[in-house]
Amino acid sequence: KHQGVHGGARIPLPGLVAAMAMRGVASFGLLLLAPVASYDPDHDFNAEWDGCTSIVVGRRGTVDGSVMTSHSNDCADCDWRMAYVPARDHPEGAMRTVFDGKGGQYPRLVDPERSSTLTAGAGIDKTNITGKIPQARHTFALWESSYSLINEKGLAFGESTCSAHLIGTSILDGGDAMFAIRQLMAVALERCETARCAVQTMGDLGAKHGFYGEDPGKGGAGESVQIVDAKGEAWVFHISGGVPASQASSKWRGQRGALWAAARVPDDHIAVVANNFIIRVVDPEDKDNFMLHPGLFELAQEAGLWDGEGPFDFMKIMAPDIKYFSYNALLPPIPMYTTMRQWWVFRSVAPGLGIQITDDARAYPFSVPVEKKLTHLDMMDLFRTHYEGTQFDMTLGALAGPFQSPNRLEGGRGMMAFPGQFARSPSIPRTSYTQVSQTGGESEPAVWFAPDCSASSVFVPFFARALLPEGAGKYDVAAYGEGSMKEFSFTAGTPPAWWAFDFVANWMDLSYKNMSQMYVYPKVQKLQHEVAARAAAAVASANQGGAGAAALAEEQARLQRHVTDEWWSFAAMLVVRYNDGFFNFGEQAPQKVGPIGYPAFWLEMTGFDRESYFPTWFSRTPAVPQLLDVQERVVAERAADAAVKPLSAAAAVPAPAPALATLAVPMMAAAAAAIFVAGVALGQSLGRRAAEAEAARADYLKLSC
Repeated sequence: KHQGVHGGARIPLPGLVAAMAMRGVASFGLLLLAPVASYDPDHDFNAEWDGCTSIVVGRRGTVDGSVMTSHSNDCADCDWRMAYVPARDHPEGAMRTVFDGKGGQYPRLVDPERSSTLTAGAGIDKTNITGKIPQARHTFALWESSYSLINEKGLAFGESTCSAHLIGTSILDGGDAMFAIRQLMAVALERCETARCAVQTMGDLGAKHGFYGEDPGKGGAGESVQIVDAKGEAWVFHISGGVPASQASSKWRGQRGALWAAARVPDDHIAVVANNFIIRVVDPEDKDNFMLHPGLFELAQEAGLWDGEGPFDFMKIMAPDIKYFSYNALLPPIPMYTTMRQWWVFRSVAPGLGIQITDDARAYPFSVPVEKKLTHLDMMDLFRTHYEGTQFDMTLGALAGPFQSPNRLEGGRGMMAFPGQFARSPSIPRTSYTQVSQTGGESEPAVWFAPDCSASSVFVPFFARALLPEGAGKYDVAAYGEGSMKEFSFTAGTPPAWWAFDFVANWMDLSYKNMSQMYVYPKVQKLQHEVAARAAAAVASANQGGAGAAALAEEQARLQRHVTDEWWSFAAMLVVRYNDGFFNFGEQAPQKVGPIGYPAFWLEMTGFDRESYFPTWFSRTPAVPQLLDVQERVVAERAADAAVKPLSAAAAVPAPAPALATLAVPMMAAAAAAIFVAGVALGQSLGRRAAEAEAARADYLKLSC
């Protein structure tokens, strides 16, 4: 008789049916308690919900004495175009328009006066306005994508949306808040040369005019901006909604629109923000290392967030504990979404500290000392990981599939029925771009920009000096400043760089392990080092000649075109090599085609045999397939051991309070069981009809190969 598969072992069919029945009853009961009918894919998994990673390192933690910040813009539908915003002089009394900062979708901003890139498109001809503020007499030039990146003075930003208790509401939504983080960052880069100026500018504007988050609810009510400047300072800035005034509390009027604080990153340290505040105890007396809203303590007390006793721990007081807080009210907490990225960075740059993984973000420090100084190339590689070789290796396990893809599909109705959390790496399919910004020390200030997900992308430079009048902000506009996710053409010339990298990243899933190890990852490293070497040579040459800004602008445009053309040629080669389940005309056998097939470990794991013409299934098991590659099996067995041990500093998440009376639960379970039994009978009937229909359709399907 036909048998089911469980982790490669056979289970008698009656036992399998019983197990499936129990699982079905439990699942149906869960769905009754939290109906999937309440799930709205256009809201509950809104593509505009971002979840970015930002790493910042001090000047003594780098090889050349520079400071670096960064940002993976993990946004499923963001406008990735790079824009040159020129410097300008403004007349006295001029006003600066503040636009809605929530949306990042193309076109993210319609403001051709700001940049020739920011024109209407895709049926959108304007961006809503939230207000106006007095304009500065002079504004600096800057490079800007979905977020403002770096200005001509070498001031640079990275960003990560965070949860927060205090929620601001936009003027456009009936509230009184004018600024979201995109517009605060833009104004600060227009006006500031230093990190301290940027902190003060963003904090003051948010407090005076009101701040609102990019994402809905507490999950997106806060923001963190990681700031570095040419003087060599690195800062982390946190901001959330404010505390409305009442008749009983009139103090701090005009400064209630946002609460904020900033902490300086020690010169030899690195910090990482992964969608959660990281600033801990704030010391208002230590002005060298902290900046804050002057009424932070009083207003936090007024809001009921702090009792006024003990030190002011910004993370604990201003944000919910992500170990217990759900970003999506319909799903359980996913604390490892944050802590795993932090752990990876700490583990990579400070292995001697022995920092362990935990689901308690509050157990991690604000920053850690860097044991081996980093280059900008090292910073890029921190974003390229899928935790290969660790107990969280995303290329291993059932979710990686037969071809060992680290890509995970987020959201969907399946996650509503079976909620959980998988590993979340810095490089994910919905990464719009990743940037590493470097300034100060011996570095040439620049933002290094990689379209699409960082694991399979190459960073190209956009030099801050090219923003000066001599450089005129020249770059390859066709490759990096045009196009969108909303439109693609094979016939309208060479598409933008983003599409080249996005295509390859998606094509890799046809045979991820083979394609990544044989072609993509080696190509990424080779081309990245070539670009870095050419950029360094261009900087050295520019420093010797008299037209440095113009020379750098010319070379960055050449590099951007070179990388774009190179990647499209590479994509075309991969199409030939991998299609229809075959590896075709390889370099070592240019006249041959060979089957890729399923890996042996996968066939072992699924219990493949002479009866696999029946659909078979398998359930979760820690048993590692013995036919997995030896090195991978060692990693997988270590991961299996770790999976049965508690996380360090971890505690069980308490079950949420039931929404129904206690007596209702067993009644619903009984109802679920009855419905399940009826469903089995109905399913058998429908199954017979489906089989008959399928047999009829098969008469028209004639295999010819």
